[in-house]
Amino acid sequence: MDKKVADRLTTGGELAPGDGERIVCIIARDVLPLNRQDSDSSPGLTTVWRGRWLILAFIVGLGLLSVAHALLTTEWYEAEVVLTPTGSKNTEGLANALGGLAGGLGALGLAGITLGGRDSAEPIGVLKSREFAREFIENQGLLHVLLADKWDAKAGRWRQTNPKKQPDIRDAVNFFHKRVLIVREDKKTELVTVDVEWTNAEAAASWANIIVDRLNEQMRARALAEAQANVDYLRNELAQTNVVAVQQAIAKLLEAEMQKVMVARGNKQFAFRVVDPAVVPKWRSWPKRTVVVALGILAGGLAGLMAVFVRESYKGRPSTNVTNVA
Repeated sequence: MDKKVADRLTTGGELAPGDGERIVCIIARDVLPLNRQDSDSSPGLTTVWRGRWLILAFIVGLGLLSVAHALLTTEWYEAEVVLTPTGSKNTEGLANALGGLAGGLGALGLAGITLGGRDSAEPIGVLKSREFAREFIENQGLLHVLLADKWDAKAGRWRQTNPKKQPDIRDAVNFFHKRVLIVREDKKTELVTVDVEWTNAEAAASWANIIVDRLNEQMRARALAEAQANVDYLRNELAQTNVVAVQQAIAKLLEAEMQKVMVARGNKQFAFRVVDPAVVPKWRSWPKRTVVVALGILAGGLAGLMAVFVRESYKGRPSTNVTNVA
């Protein structure tokens, strides 16, 4: 600035025309956001923009892997049977008759006589039991089918040569419960759904229907054996008593047990009535290819973002190299 102008400014004097042309203002460069590339964007967005090609590479890579997985993975099919319990309805009238006689015969100690019908708890328990699964697998010859990845069909032996580590029926039962058979019960409607998932659609439908038939047959056999045992017991008690009132009461119980035998013998759908049998599924239940690909692309985007920020964090670290001075 000119010395004359400076003196006038310090003394409060007025500037003459033309003096202002000699004033030069110096402003620090970092005060104004001029010519700054990050003035209108946050550091995070800038980092993402710089790493956009790395993110795209992750998206494309994991997307292609998910497509390959969706196309090459084994297809699974689900067959479903819808059931309604029938055990309690079959013996409801018999339960009332037996219940009415129970009080008058309490002193007789008729051990082993079951008063009342069954609900769905016992059949469902049997259906989920290991024993039922074991019998089904052995009856259908499914040991090597369920454990096909561990069985060498050409050589006719297990791939595992160590006898102690070779699979057996217990491994097949565990796999059957975890991956093949699914049992669901709706407490409100009392409907029971039996799902069978397998890699072959025809086999899945066939197994589901066979499982229900075997369950009904097994529960029917149990009821017949129990009722027949009660009949034999009551006949023996009837032959040993001379009291007319007791004879009449036992005769009514015997009649009720005979009715239970007839119900069990005449009803093949003893425990469950089939509302909707299993049919061969048209569409696979897994893999859901659209979902798999979408998840792969999403995972690729997230992995790409993580890689970009990790790379940026390493770039921002100060160098730790130390130069030794001789």
